Amino acid sequence: MYNSIYPVQIKPYVPPQTKKPVGSKDEDEQSSQSSDLNRENRSKSNATSPYGSVNPDGKSAYTRHEFPNGKKSAIDYSKSKVNIAQILTDFKNTALAIGSPPNILQEVEQYLSLAGTESQKSEPDKKLIQSNLKNASNVLDKFISVTLDKKSKVVENWIDALFLQQVDYKSDPTTVNEDFLVKLPDKETGDMKPISQNLVQSNKEEPASETEVTANTLVTQSQQTAAHSVYIPADENIKKAILQGKKYSAINQQEKAIAAFKEALEKSLTIGDTNAEGIACFELGQIYDKNDNLEDALKYYHQAHKATNDNNLKARAFYSMAEIYNDVVYFEPAMQHYYAAISHAGQADNLKVQTKALSEIADMYAERYDIKNTYAYYDAAKSIAKETNNNKVMGAIWSRSGDSLAMLNENVNALKDYKDSAKFYRETDADLKMAKNFEKAAAVMLKLGNKTKARSLLEQAENIALNIDDIGYAQIIEKQLNVI
Repeated sequence: MYNSIYPVQIKPYVPPQTKKPVGSKDEDEQSSQSSDLNRENRSKSNATSPYGSVNPDGKSAYTRHEFPNGKKSAIDYSKSKVNIAQILTDFKNTALAIGSPPNILQEVEQYLSLAGTESQKSEPDKKLIQSNLKNASNVLDKFISVTLDKKSKVVENWIDALFLQQVDYKSDPTTVNEDFLVKLPDKETGDMKPISQNLVQSNKEEPASETEVTANTLVTQSQQTAAHSVYIPADENIKKAILQGKKYSAINQQEKAIAAFKEALEKSLTIGDTNAEGIACFELGQIYDKNDNLEDALKYYHQAHKATNDNNLKARAFYSMAEIYNDVVYFEPAMQHYYAAISHAGQADNLKVQTKALSEIADMYAERYDIKNTYAYYDAAKSIAKETNNNKVMGAIWSRSGDSLAMLNENVNALKDYKDSAKFYRETDADLKMAKNFEKAAAVMLKLGNKTKARSLLEQAENIALNIDDIGYAQIIEKQLNVI
């Protein structure tokens, strides 16, 4: 996103021997525990023997930084920029493809026209263009929400994800980046495909079936989002192999798990079940990732995202690749993979993955003492977290933000985040997590020299621990109280 990792007036970043996660592991959702375990294992391996780690196949795992294609990542960074002309064209095609009625098209066109006119100037006003695109996205999302009778922010999320990319706001219609084309489900197959002129033209030629086009397209998209976690291969042998792989993986029989998933992969390739292929590859990536064989983990994550048309699985694959690059302190590849995860999660209305990826980016900036971008990305993460209406998700994001701000000595705002996080967790009866926010707030108070407030916060944490019979944690807090 940025050409310089070390902007002016920001301390140079010196990569540590091992990456220290900013947030505490127990703040994450259960859905991220596997990824967290992979990160923990990598940290342990790096700390003990960075050159001698061995994967389940018995190979050395040190060839970790290179992607199997010889590059340092799965993304071609020479093509990572997207031009405003492509965004405007995609936007118009999207409005047509979903069967927007004439009044909606006219309103959208007004905003796009203003953005287009500005992009033709020698020095376009970025904020003015973004404002008009946001207005246009709100118009389309309202139409989609009415059609599905369910609140939708599909278009706005797509636009927000694009704003995180390297956008060239000076119009150049000859520049097209296929990685950032908006995708909608094909009416017949349900596959996620870029909006094409053929699709747009077919909708324009069939005005009588406008309602049908809208319903088929949007409902299919909604159904795909809702069913992403329960895809079941039709082939019984593939289904059996995947289930066996999951069972062996759960009991840590890795060789048998790898064999089962590779069997599922081979069979899915034979019959052309790309979603099953994606699942098998992702599971293989998880196993190799857990065992610090990052080269093979990247290979299978990459194959998973290329194979499947499930944007949720794509988002998880990109997120997992980003975690690897982040852990080995490869800033640019990590950043780009998080962006890709955000983009696919946005298309799938997966707010949880978006908040997690945005938080990871914010933490990366915090570790580089870039206060401005830390605030910017955590603000974005919090905004999306609020849309989940999930107090546990919001509690985790606010607590992570507090951790980063405390590290940056932004102590007042760190305390506010810990307080808000504790409130969110109180609503979910997550007493231990609420107590840990009090403990972290106490540490900030000690930095500020307020021992009385620090003691009060620790006493609250200790009382919670005793109330839930967590004697071990209560003893930890008691030790801290004894030294104040």
